[in-house]
Amino acid sequence: MHVPRDGRRWPGTARAAVAVALPGLIGVALGHDPAAATATLGAFAVVYGEGRPYRVRWRAVSVAACVMVVAAALGGVVGGAVHDAAAAGGSALWPMALVLAMSAFVAVAAFVVDALRISAPGAFLPLLAVEIASALPGAGVSVGHVVAWTAVGAATAVLVAMSGWPVRPRTPERTAVSSAIAAVDALDRDRDSAMRRHGAVKAVHAAWQCLHDAGIATRDHQLTRDLLATQDRCVTLLHGSETALDVDGEDLGRRVPAPRPTVRFRLGRATHLRGRSTLIVVRLLVACPVAGAVAMGLGVARPDWAVITAAMILHQGPDRVLGTYRAVHRFAGTVLGLLVLAALTPIDPTGAALVLVLAASMAGLQAYLVRNYGVAMVFITTLALLLGGLGSPDDLTGVTRNRLLETVIGVVVAVVVLWTVLPASYRRILADADGRVATTIAQIDTASDPVEARELRRGLEFDLHAATTAALVAAHTDPVWTEARWSRHHALNESGYRVLALSGTP
Repeated sequence: MHVPRDGRRWPGTARAAVAVALPGLIGVALGHDPAAATATLGAFAVVYGEGRPYRVRWRAVSVAACVMVVAAALGGVVGGAVHDAAAAGGSALWPMALVLAMSAFVAVAAFVVDALRISAPGAFLPLLAVEIASALPGAGVSVGHVVAWTAVGAATAVLVAMSGWPVRPRTPERTAVSSAIAAVDALDRDRDSAMRRHGAVKAVHAAWQCLHDAGIATRDHQLTRDLLATQDRCVTLLHGSETALDVDGEDLGRRVPAPRPTVRFRLGRATHLRGRSTLIVVRLLVACPVAGAVAMGLGVARPDWAVITAAMILHQGPDRVLGTYRAVHRFAGTVLGLLVLAALTPIDPTGAALVLVLAASMAGLQAYLVRNYGVAMVFITTLALLLGGLGSPDDLTGVTRNRLLETVIGVVVAVVVLWTVLPASYRRILADADGRVATTIAQIDTASDPVEARELRRGLEFDLHAATTAALVAAHTDPVWTEARWSRHHALNESGYRVLALSGTP
């Protein structure tokens, strides 16, 4: 599994480890072992602040922290009910309650994540919190303790995420601009690479959004001047390099991109039935219950790993090619993670040792989740199984067998759903995205109110990015069909960026 270089990541990795270790070790020292390790679930929130300016980071991490507490509460309550029912000799169908709860939760979370264009880890960590929390009542941790320690970890995550602000308040912005410069340098060295072109455009856009979040994108600031120079250089390198199905040369112009639209706008754009967010939800609501039901049918007592496997393959988007790659990575990473678990079992980490292993796993998760999903899965598997059982499993052979079986079930179900449920949806998604671009251009042409026109232009830039993403997915899935309608998409894209160019900077 190749791991690409991705700049300076050790500060975020260190923050992830500290967010787990700090509350866990304090809890152990105060005599709250083993429940203190549950603070790890709240510490997941620290990941959602990485790369964001401190001006908005506290808010993003706070929202994620609240979501983690809700996820832990849901998992604990449902998991506790399933555990109690099993202990009382109740129906063997009780685990299906957990399957349905996880399916509903990830469908809602994935819809919001896709609508708001939240990058990795997206809906993954909240669902992982539900899955792990559901196992904790069976390990002897009450629901109240699960929620309380998750809240402690969540509060710690906010503090740790903001720890660099007093010392180096502009580090996220400088890092984003440096990444854009590095991406354009890479494009300069290999101008014929589609991957380099897309990477440079993406990095420049990401840097502008970072500066918008920091409140300096439209000010005379050294970082703004550096990014403008980098953008001009990128546009020059892109000029004349487009090839068929290359998405999209004009995705970057000599103007400051607009800030992202409001949350309400983005959610509204995602609510129509023909869009990609709806497709993701439909596939999740088919695959997750099916994976859980198949696992139960094959005698797995806790089918949650099959559900989370299917969900993690499908929740990141409708691209069938990329989804299939994620499935391979998911399986390979799980196998390697189980080998790590087998190596740790003789040591049987408990107390402070367990917290430190969890902190190391969290650091690995943070370091590799964006760079290589397969490597990240090694750390995720180790963390989930150790935390869910609050230590090494008593029956390593049984746990390994069940997790491998559930992984295979989740992977197979997800891939089948990916390729068979609404298989031609990429055509509708692209048509819908292009239609929105055309509609917004027409609305701008007739808008008389300057404020309304400015908001429409912000919406147009968002719609253009959505159309570009839809075209890329279509090109991956069906290049022949996409090439046949490329000229229409390309013309709309050019028209949209001409409208934005006439408006100047936001």
